[in-house]
Amino acid sequence: MKAERQKKIDDQLEKKNNCCQVVLNAFCEDFGFSPESLLPLAGGFGGGMCLGEKCGAVTAMIMVAGLAYGSFDGSDAKKKNELKDIVKKLNGCFEAEFGSSQCRTLLGNIGQGKYDLSRTKEQGKRPCAIFMEKACDILEQELGL
Repeated sequence: MKAERQKKIDDQLEKKNNCCQVVLNAFCEDFGFSPESLLPLAGGFGGGMCLGEKCGAVTAMIMVAGLAYGSFDGSDAKKKNELKDIVKKLNGCFEAEFGSSQCRTLLGNIGQGKYDLSRTKEQGKRPCAIFMEKACDILEQELGL
């Protein structure tokens, strides 16, 4: 991952922002948005939309894909299908790494010791930082950001 992106992640983690905000913040300036303009949008998507559902880091990947490939014209079927394919690929990459994209499952797996958290613990980060960092890695790799 790019060093400046890692710094943005670390800064947001220190501010106690949620998973979705952390990942979205790492990419918003790539699309000409300030963190102040987009982070409120992501406020309700942490903790699996506050319900333990879709991981906020994955939700942010979908938001970034929308910024990169989305369209204001809902009648553009080609553009919509392209975005759907990208979203499926991003989600698939995340699930291939962690076995799920559901927040409560991911957190349960942390509790069961299913992920290597040694680096995260050494750096004093909350455990789900691994999901945020991986989401950023996936976006960089798959979208070329």
